[in-house]
Amino acid sequence: MKIQKIYIGGWFQRTTLHLTEIWDFLKHSESNLGFSKEELISIKETLLLQELTRESGPLEYIEAKTTNEISFRIYEDGLIIIEKDFKSLKDDFELIRDYYENKLSKALSLIFSKGAPVPKELANIKAILPYIITVTDAKKIEAEKIFNDSSEEIYSVLKTKNIEVYRSPGLILINNLKDEKLLRGIIESQIFFREFKSQLHRYLTIHRVLWEKIKLIKESGAIKGTDIDKLRNELSAYQKTINLIGARIDQMPAYVNTRQKITNLENIDPLIQPLFQLKFETLLDTHEYIKNLWTMTKNYLTSAIEIFVELQAKSTKNSISSLQLITTIGVVAAILGYLGKDTLPQFTSIGLLYFILLLTMTWILNSLVSKFFKNKKYNIEKQELNKDVL
Repeated sequence: MKIQKIYIGGWFQRTTLHLTEIWDFLKHSESNLGFSKEELISIKETLLLQELTRESGPLEYIEAKTTNEISFRIYEDGLIIIEKDFKSLKDDFELIRDYYENKLSKALSLIFSKGAPVPKELANIKAILPYIITVTDAKKIEAEKIFNDSSEEIYSVLKTKNIEVYRSPGLILINNLKDEKLLRGIIESQIFFREFKSQLHRYLTIHRVLWEKIKLIKESGAIKGTDIDKLRNELSAYQKTINLIGARIDQMPAYVNTRQKITNLENIDPLIQPLFQLKFETLLDTHEYIKNLWTMTKNYLTSAIEIFVELQAKSTKNSISSLQLITTIGVVAAILGYLGKDTLPQFTSIGLLYFILLLTMTWILNSLVSKFFKNKKYNIEKQELNKDVL
């Protein structure tokens, strides 16, 4: 068995506009987003770039080679492929993983740090990178040993003539595929499939977390007036996350369609086609499910916010009504006190003291009434809990 190369990669929605921004940064240490030249040069130096080209094809891409024998491609749709010639599996795994997570990803994160923020629910998620190994003349026992040494369990083996593809959650091994173009196509597709599916799974997880948080707030039964604003602000923060992720979800099908179009299935062995066609169909079906689920989550959140808007209006109305009543009583009492007099009141120090005392008592009374309604518990009607949930 001869081990040839090690690959990893990632994907996040990008366009040819982003590719131009990346090129300007990598080639010229420039950005039109207000970063200092010194900052751009400093982070670019961590990439150890040796050669850099921009290539055309079905998708434009930037290709780079580094001084530590790592190469990478960044495609206009956001797919990133990092590769290294084999020396030692353990060392190579660590080297390309470290380069991807601690150098390239950090550099690209700086370039794209302005604009719509990444929701905090996604900011600290670590993806499981599928390592891809290309080999020739590997026997079954040799292939299995690579997985065993990496503590990976094989769940799929696809064979056609001399070509074999072994897969586990964190490792893919491709044996005897000597067609360079087809090999790269499979590697790109496998990384794209994994990353696309991984993003959808993150959104599913976030849906569950947010749903439970919203449910907890809605089913609290009764809340104090002082808690209404806090809980409404919390729901508004969830709404921001839901809207941002919803926009990401809406963008995703276009990337599947593009990748499907540039994959020429006619020239691929029918036994290998399931690596492509079935995955494309599954991704679109899964995306449609998550999209509908996200719409349901958004509606559920909207119904919760409406409840708290109504409670806030009710609390404010009660406070205003009580203050109006107190003011009216004071005015009526003052008017009644002077109805029997035939002269206007004279200004005296005692009168001023009385006036100040009256204002103070009014302020105290108003404060007590306001505090009462702020601490008053407002019931969340049970019939409103199920509104728009399904």
